Amino acid sequence: MPLVCRMKRAGKAMPAKNKTDADGPFSRLSGLVNAAGLKLTGREESAAAGPPKTAPPPAAPRTATDDELFAAAMDGVRRSHWPHAPHPSPQPAAIPPVDPDPDGRKMMQAAIDDGAPLPILDHPEYIEGWVGATGKKLLPNLRNGLYSIQGQIDLHGFNRVEAEIAVEDYIRSMSRFHSCCIKIIHGRGINSAANKATLKEGLQRLLATRRMARYVVAYASAQSCDGGVGAVYVLLRRQ
Repeated sequence: MPLVCRMKRAGKAMPAKNKTDADGPFSRLSGLVNAAGLKLTGREESAAAGPPKTAPPPAAPRTATDDELFAAAMDGVRRSHWPHAPHPSPQPAAIPPVDPDPDGRKMMQAAIDDGAPLPILDHPEYIEGWVGATGKKLLPNLRNGLYSIQGQIDLHGFNRVEAEIAVEDYIRSMSRFHSCCIKIIHGRGINSAANKATLKEGLQRLLATRRMARYVVAYASAQSCDGGVGAVYVLLRRQ
């Protein structure tokens, strides 16, 4: 309070804090900047511009493909030529096939060359039988198909009972002639429901019975040309 009174008396007043001094050292700075064509940026403009942008990371180097690597590795390679033509490789000697059954093949070839019928005795489905000494004596010729066939009966389509009745009636009717040979076709049962030669088994039991012994001399599976093991020769005696 006393200080203010003294200043007023002296006729001096305090300068205001927000008054611009026109005679300061930077009073002509603005004109010089404008004359030079420069522009000063204040703090407010810098803040509005945001943070400085960073440069993007460098792109990863491209990986070369297998073809490019091979082409680079073979760059400058030149084909080399042999001073002479290469020798041909020897061909391996052919291995002759091994015959698993040479003896059987020889027997078959011999039978074919001789023109004789192939033996059927070794077939697992072969059957034969005879009655008395006479039947045993005549069996080899019957087995080899040396008797002419005077008649035959086919049992396909019959059941077991029907086949036995038909065979028995046929043998009785054919036994009226002199010693004759007949052929009975029984099949092998390949197409049967049980895949079993049922008619063949029943026929063999029938021919071996006592009541048929008065008509039958011998029987044997037929040769391959007459049906093989799917048929049977039966040599009958005269009644």
